[in-house]
Amino acid sequence: MKALARLCLACASMAWALSASGEGTEAPSPAPKPWRIVLIRSWDATYPFNVARESALQAALLADAPRVVEIYSEDLDPLRFQEGFEAELAALLRRKYRHNGIDLVIASGIEPLQFAEKHRDELWPGVPILFYGVFDGALDGWARPAGITGVTLPLDVAGTLEAGAALDPGARTVYVVSGTSAFDRLYYDLAMKQAARLPQFEMRPIVGQSMHETLNRLPKAGSGALVLYLSMLRDGSGQIAGPGTTTMGQVSKASGVPVLSASYTQFGRGPLGGSAARLDEHGRIAGGIARRILAGENPDSIPIVAAPAPVCELDWNALRRWNVPDRNVPASCTVTHRPVPVLQAYFWQLLVVAAVILAQAILIALLVAQRRRRVDAEVRARERGEELSRVARLSTVGALTASIAHEINQPIGAILSNAEAATMLLDQGALDPATLREILSDIRSADLRASEVIQRLRKLLSQAERKFEALAVNVEVAEALRHVAVDAARRNVTLTPAFGSAVPVIMGDPIQLQQVVINFVVNALDALGDLPENEREVRIETRAVAGGAEIAVIDRGPGVAPEDRDNLFHSTFTRKKGGMGFGLSIVKTIVEMHGGEVSYEPNVPRGAIFRVRFPAIGT
Repeated sequence: MKALARLCLACASMAWALSASGEGTEAPSPAPKPWRIVLIRSWDATYPFNVARESALQAALLADAPRVVEIYSEDLDPLRFQEGFEAELAALLRRKYRHNGIDLVIASGIEPLQFAEKHRDELWPGVPILFYGVFDGALDGWARPAGITGVTLPLDVAGTLEAGAALDPGARTVYVVSGTSAFDRLYYDLAMKQAARLPQFEMRPIVGQSMHETLNRLPKAGSGALVLYLSMLRDGSGQIAGPGTTTMGQVSKASGVPVLSASYTQFGRGPLGGSAARLDEHGRIAGGIARRILAGENPDSIPIVAAPAPVCELDWNALRRWNVPDRNVPASCTVTHRPVPVLQAYFWQLLVVAAVILAQAILIALLVAQRRRRVDAEVRARERGEELSRVARLSTVGALTASIAHEINQPIGAILSNAEAATMLLDQGALDPATLREILSDIRSADLRASEVIQRLRKLLSQAERKFEALAVNVEVAEALRHVAVDAARRNVTLTPAFGSAVPVIMGDPIQLQQVVINFVVNALDALGDLPENEREVRIETRAVAGGAEIAVIDRGPGVAPEDRDNLFHSTFTRKKGGMGFGLSIVKTIVEMHGGEVSYEPNVPRGAIFRVRFPAIGT
């Protein structure tokens, strides 16, 4: 008994604990059950007219749905299976859905509607039926049962033919292409009822023929006719057109006259166009009605309407192919696939490209202008350098005069002495041919020497264009010293050349290089005028340096005052009486034009050292 009591107490405690743990906690509400829909279609879901309307239907069903939507699809497929198996299919579906609570049946087409209406009570008792994809007019005389509503698809064959009459006013015959399936025959019957409203056309059916026979019966160009293509799911030979069959394209390609269509899914696949309802909009409307029914609205209160309204569309490529003038296009029709003008289609891209091109053009113009200014500056600098060079040469004429006079006087004196000697020998009658020949040879040599002096002077003072050439530095310095030797001797100044060995060859103008040396030496001669004769010496050195050659002119004069050193190579700067101030400025210009550099440093214990360096050839 005690054991039983303890067991009862433990059970009571457990029950109390369980009840206490649940206090204050609400049980989660169960999720709403899914909406289950059975979608019955006639044929394969991949046919274009099924794809277009079912995609829009499902999008409308699933958009912001408060519940999970489960869609079960079933295909009757009477196109490929024509035997009477309807009872067996109904029995199969009854077993399939006996444990699934279906909320809505959607019939996609006339045949699914007939099947669902006939078998609803045994398959889905009391479940509402929504149909779509049924041509308007196909339900004439139909007694609408309770719990069934839908939206019919407008068929505008009359509007399509009226558009064709406007496009080809001379057309009086319409060839109607159709197949042999139940859908083909229904479509054909509805089309002929509408075509009867247009008595101006003679309707010539091409129905029940094989595809090959149909193509051969199409009219040729210039026959004053039109072709109205309806559908050919099965041709007269029993051949079925699958989802990927290009029947519309074959008919359009073989026809010599414009081909029209009243089916929106055929537009853009070869025909000229026509008037038809958009299937995606049709499916969207049906999806909206399905949501209303699933939300609890009574389907009997929802009227059956035909929607959406047909629209007229024409293909620009087909208009060009059949030479239809633009003026014949009805104002109510839209022309698709019309090439967009390049400027309109790519306005922003072209604007960006134009901006880039403009920016590049401006940049190129600025670069060209900058290059032109640089070239002009280089030309002006070169002209200025040449002018300064010429001025410098003229300024050194005075320094060269004594040397020139000495060199010319010597050959002229030799010529005069030889001429007087010849005269004396001639007067004495002692002038033999050998002596005369010797005298004439001396005269000729002296004349050549005088001519060389004159040619050198002309070359030095000429304004001819510079022609750079390979120069031996020691040779050019020696030549420059020959020009100032007489002036130095007149001033009792000793010129002491010190030519280095292995001095590299430089590229330059020989006359200008000599002029640099002459200017430095003349300045040194001027600086030594107040010194005792035994201290009057100018040393000229040449040597090889890293990357080139160096020339140094060294004197023991008073040197350059510290405050004047920064202005030495500026134009118009001079401390000489009557000086022009161009000498060292010209030297700097010449040296820089040769790619070299010039510098000054004081000599120790007194005097000045001027150095110029020129790059060797190849550096």
